Amino acid sequence: MPKLFLPLLALTIALSVSAQTEPFTFVVLADPHLREDRPGEPTGVDKFLEVLAQIKALPQQPDFILMLGDTHPEKLAPLLPQIGLPVHVVAGNHETVAHRQQLRALFPGDFGDRDFYAFTHKGCRFIGLCTALVGDHVGHFESQDLTPPVGQVQFLKDELATHRDLPRFIFAHVPPEPQNRPHSSHLGSLESAWFHDLVRAERPTACFFGHRHYRYEYDCGGTPILFVPSTNWNSGAHKGGFYLATMASNKCTLTFHETPPASPGGAEL
Repeated sequence: MPKLFLPLLALTIALSVSAQTEPFTFVVLADPHLREDRPGEPTGVDKFLEVLAQIKALPQQPDFILMLGDTHPEKLAPLLPQIGLPVHVVAGNHETVAHRQQLRALFPGDFGDRDFYAFTHKGCRFIGLCTALVGDHVGHFESQDLTPPVGQVQFLKDELATHRDLPRFIFAHVPPEPQNRPHSSHLGSLESAWFHDLVRAERPTACFFGHRHYRYEYDCGGTPILFVPSTNWNSGAHKGGFYLATMASNKCTLTFHETPPASPGGAEL
């Protein structure tokens, strides 16, 4: 049974004494569904712009935004000048093969010729994974839907092992199932178990996932695993929002910021 975090306003994670990080902040948001417009509500784009205004009103501007899939890149591309911050995106299950090609073209410095990547910023390592297959709510690390179809498992193992001296953050779309149970909107049960074992062994700083359209936090061997709610709509009465991560020399503080009310649940994730 995983240890649950209560939905706190802030969660502080101690960093290794050997970590040499510069102070900075970054934002993590999920599932903007930019082309999804719901009757009687602002458009998906307008909801996102409201969130962007909230981010720009923060006392300290973040260095970048991590976006955890289901962005709809044909709608994201024209917004990039308005965002005005570096954006690092991973694909969601609503991203088609053509959308994934578009993401690689929009962000060639991240993706190169793959659907997954990693980068270093001010002494921290960020690992962006593609756990989402096209149109499939069950996630996988390897599939013919991914580019390349195999290799992501070894990539993740190598990234975590090579950068043990740095704070390491994992971000992706489809999350593991907290208790490794079979579930139609998580990683497969065997892949969930493998991922949890790897996290317990390697102790990354934090892992962020989207897809579930609600906020949920649990502990895996000392690493917080966080489900980030959608900025467009969420399940039931769950509130939307984003995480602000504040990096200091010896700690990382994760603060949850609620966004303007998003519409209650829908059938599509």
